[in-house]
Amino acid sequence: MAQNQIRPTAAGDLRQFLEELHEEGDLLIVKEEVDPAMELAAITRRVYETEEKAPVFENIKGRQGNGLFRVLGAPVGLSRVPGQRLGRIAKSLGLPSTASGQEIITRLNSAKNLQYLAPKEVVDGPVKEFKLFGNDINLTSLPTPLLHQDDGGKFLETFGMHIVQTPDGSWTNWSITRNMVHDKRHLVGPIIPKQDIGQIYQMWKDKGLDMPWALCFGVPPAAIMVSGMPIPKGVDEAGFIGALIGSPVEVVKCETNDIRVPATAEIVFEGTVSLTETAPEGPMMEYHGHVWPGQSKQCPLFKVNAITYRADPILPICITGRATEESHTVWALTIAAEVLTICQDAGLPIQMVWCPFESHAIWYVIQVDRQKLRLLKTNMADFCTKLGHVVFGSKPGWYMGKIFLVGEDVDPTSLRDVIWAESTRCEPGTSEFFFDEYGNIPLIPYVGHGTKPERNHKKVVKCCMLPSEFTDKELAWKVGSFRGSYPADVQALVERKWETYGFQPL
Repeated sequence: MAQNQIRPTAAGDLRQFLEELHEEGDLLIVKEEVDPAMELAAITRRVYETEEKAPVFENIKGRQGNGLFRVLGAPVGLSRVPGQRLGRIAKSLGLPSTASGQEIITRLNSAKNLQYLAPKEVVDGPVKEFKLFGNDINLTSLPTPLLHQDDGGKFLETFGMHIVQTPDGSWTNWSITRNMVHDKRHLVGPIIPKQDIGQIYQMWKDKGLDMPWALCFGVPPAAIMVSGMPIPKGVDEAGFIGALIGSPVEVVKCETNDIRVPATAEIVFEGTVSLTETAPEGPMMEYHGHVWPGQSKQCPLFKVNAITYRADPILPICITGRATEESHTVWALTIAAEVLTICQDAGLPIQMVWCPFESHAIWYVIQVDRQKLRLLKTNMADFCTKLGHVVFGSKPGWYMGKIFLVGEDVDPTSLRDVIWAESTRCEPGTSEFFFDEYGNIPLIPYVGHGTKPERNHKKVVKCCMLPSEFTDKELAWKVGSFRGSYPADVQALVERKWETYGFQPL
């Protein structure tokens, strides 16, 4: 790199992100040939479950030389590097790899108060180095991984970023949704009407026009994080991403339409989404860890008219399933951050929101500031009812099934703490508050495959606090734990001599 060039940030550039992961011992270059027919995906799935290094597969059976493509597995999975379990999430947001869950949520939350930075258009970029058009494109020839044995096809798009804009150009949306290879020139995938891409799709439908579209792989890590975030309708993700990373995202115009895409993306597909043509899609193993074999659905066709890509491009993938993968580290945590903003804007005394990874993006833990809560002179029933209406009635609330309300003595990022609070303080029936007017995302198994799949399933706020926590200045009980049961000097002594006793360093 020339001396006068500014080193890109990990949050703003995928290759810099990977370079830093490698330096920190959290990246593995796999040179052994791997078969895209499930071997590659099985390796990645085991990486998630063991919290191993993120693998970059360089020798994929069927790949042509320096062309399409290398594959990055578990790009935002959890890490076993000591002190850096959330390191890939943190690094994607411009934080040190040692950042805590609290710092991650604070980072996302505080960026909303910064001046949004509109993207900066440039004439050229690395993603324009190689180009394919029209009948030179053959999606079926790519070494697309088969991700699970019961999937209905090969899902090329699991961790790329769709870009669409309203017909008048006033709103450009960056989002994540899956796509399966259909034939040489088409992908097929769901467009859910309630989501932003679905609302923009309907605008084009109202005009009787196919929707211009781009799909970008290997975008800046901060961009893929924010693409999974349910920010308010009409807000461009690009401006928020610029605020998050501290500089405008550089974008370049597509070859075949007016959409602008990140200039440093690894691969970009350009084309249109048909208003009339559909094809069977799926099934696909979902983020909640279930698949119903053989159950495909008719979904719109995405026609690919051009592909541009950089040299030796990288395709990031997400192998959905049991926690923890990117559906949980990206989507669930960005939902949590947005809910924190919504609660605070509504004047609720909430100081932290988190989604336990083990809940598969269905449980959300909301922590109150007890000092501010007491000033409201409220009670459990009134507060939980108001909280439920504020959260479940919001855009991200549609995705949420269950809220666990906890006090300050419970760490929302610790599932052990949450289970302890729920089991000891949440009185069945009395401390549970149900809401049936807001609906749920139909992908939740008990919604789509429960006893009454057609009904509007309830949501619940489970109050994991005792009534006295709403009124008393101090907690009436003490906790049986290392921190709660021993004087500070005894704690310090034990910590100082821990290794002397013969234990491994913590």
